[in-house]
Amino acid sequence: MKLKSFAAGAVLAVASFGAFAAGTTKDLGTLDSTGFDSVSEGSAKYGANVSFLDTWTFTIDVPSATSFGAQQTFAAPAGAITGFGGELVGVGTFGPAVTTGSTQNLSWAGSLGAGTYTVHIWGTTVLKNTTYTATVSALPVPEPTTYGMMLGGLALVGAVAARRKKA
Repeated sequence: MKLKSFAAGAVLAVASFGAFAAGTTKDLGTLDSTGFDSVSEGSAKYGANVSFLDTWTFTIDVPSATSFGAQQTFAAPAGAITGFGGELVGVGTFGPAVTTGSTQNLSWAGSLGAGTYTVHIWGTTVLKNTTYTATVSALPVPEPTTYGMMLGGLALVGAVAARRKKA
């Protein structure tokens, strides 16, 4: 009898591990610092009733106005990911997801310095074959010295124009 109870407990323990997916780690790469850049990639495909924790990394090499988003589209409301949320490590959490029609959106936006960043996305699937898309976008922010040089150039052009006007 004890052996049957132990075997049943072992089977249940193994089954409970199957309901949690550690998730995947994906690198979205380095965003192009010469102008606006955006990268998107799909998540792994998860089964029904699976809790996941995915890790996304990306690198920006100059200070940038940056946004990160995760979007899930589903055919029926029952397909929504429950507890869909995220965290930009070292900055803070974002979510819960905003549901509009047949889409759930998670988003974060702000300024980030140069460096490599990690984002965690989590949730629990309801239906099998659930996926979402992660997108990171960045637009480099000019350094203060760039603004200083621009103002200096404008002042020089203004001085030349004033001198020509006098002559």
